[in-house]
Amino acid sequence: MKPVFRGQNLMKKRRVTFKCDNGLPLSQEKDLDISSEVNRALFEANVPHCIRIQGVTKNTRGCLSTIMNLGAMAEMLIRCREIVIKAARKVDAGIVDIETNELWERVKMHDVNFNRYLGNKPGGGLEKLRQELEAENEGVVLPLTINWIGGPKDVQKKKADEMKASIVVFAVNSSKMAENVFKGGFRAAGIKYHVEKFINARPDSFCGTGSRWGHVEAECGSLKMPACMLCTGKHLTKHHKCNVVSCKANAGQTSTHTVNKCVNFKGNHIAKANSCVKKQGAI
Repeated sequence: MKPVFRGQNLMKKRRVTFKCDNGLPLSQEKDLDISSEVNRALFEANVPHCIRIQGVTKNTRGCLSTIMNLGAMAEMLIRCREIVIKAARKVDAGIVDIETNELWERVKMHDVNFNRYLGNKPGGGLEKLRQELEAENEGVVLPLTINWIGGPKDVQKKKADEMKASIVVFAVNSSKMAENVFKGGFRAAGIKYHVEKFINARPDSFCGTGSRWGHVEAECGSLKMPACMLCTGKHLTKHHKCNVVSCKANAGQTSTHTVNKCVNFKGNHIAKANSCVKKQGAI
């Protein structure tokens, strides 16, 4: 079994999950014991050194998982299933199998009511929402906690502005499941909610629709009013075209016949120019 090198080795393909049958929650010390037992067993079986695990951790729901060493994929450990399970069961007899990690998909759900789901009472708040989503949507598992978009400060500001609802972000158990809820929505307490893919934009994210910083195309509120990155015209940058017939510049490219304009700083440069104050601030 040969190691997988950089570029082929995505983190999500390195994760392995332990399947448990009524196993009791483990302390962090026991988690480390699993790593120790598994790696020693792999060594004693002369399994190549690239096939080792980097600790065992629990997620918020108590599920155990591990990450393969850099250069190895989850499938490599699966081929050593018998060695791994036998070693892991020395620490937790409830472990019955290992499997590659499902590819979770992060989504966001709109118009979640503050009065019903805001708070930290046991069995209430967003934990109540998670329970309702799993109970009312067949096959849905939420492997991580649900969070309000923007965090607590953003929620408090919205409440101060007398807003009654906001957006929550969470992960669903597979990309296929995410596709289904994008089409049909989610139900909680009998109410249908609109769900869409969550894209984590950063301050230096650039929107190809409105040519502005701080968000991406999927989050743009100017879909019907685009702005060209090259000239500020009301069209997408890819549709920008020089009006001079003899110009050899392709669509979407600047030319010597037109004056560059920045939609953000109003200067004579394109919106992505390194000299642009707005770009420097975003970065």
